[in-house]
Amino acid sequence: MAALVVYDSIFGNTGKVAKTVAVELGTRAVPVSEAGTIDWTGIDLLVVGSPTRGFRPTPAISEFCSGLAPDHGKTLMVAAFDTRIALETIHPAPLRWVVDAGGYAADRIIQMLAHQNVRPVGTPAGFIVTGQEGPLADGEIERAQSWAHGLKALAG
Repeated sequence: MAALVVYDSIFGNTGKVAKTVAVELGTRAVPVSEAGTIDWTGIDLLVVGSPTRGFRPTPAISEFCSGLAPDHGKTLMVAAFDTRIALETIHPAPLRWVVDAGGYAADRIIQMLAHQNVRPVGTPAGFIVTGQEGPLADGEIERAQSWAHGLKALAG
């Protein structure tokens, strides 16, 4: 199975997760700004990552997902992750409810890709940052390794 990780990162946290996932999958992580140069030949699994910004992925990831049309004659497996602030750290409580109801980038990425010739693999993942700019919470790199290992097993 050949994989590719495409990501956007604002403060570097999503990039750290993307690179961790790529290492675990034995592939490379490509910033979305370089996604136009991707050679899709042989790619079986695409992992897309973005920080959550206003309940959505970044505009660059949204544009990438809406324009994705790899012509490789087979169904592309896809997975998604995001970085986010832990819900329980958001105050006041009504704002926590708004964030919970609004959702996160990883779910939106899968929704955007679902209209194309793709098959979602695994559960979209959210990795916690300790504030708007980070850093990643303790243990999140290890969780990213574990999540990627699970994707590898599912994608075969």
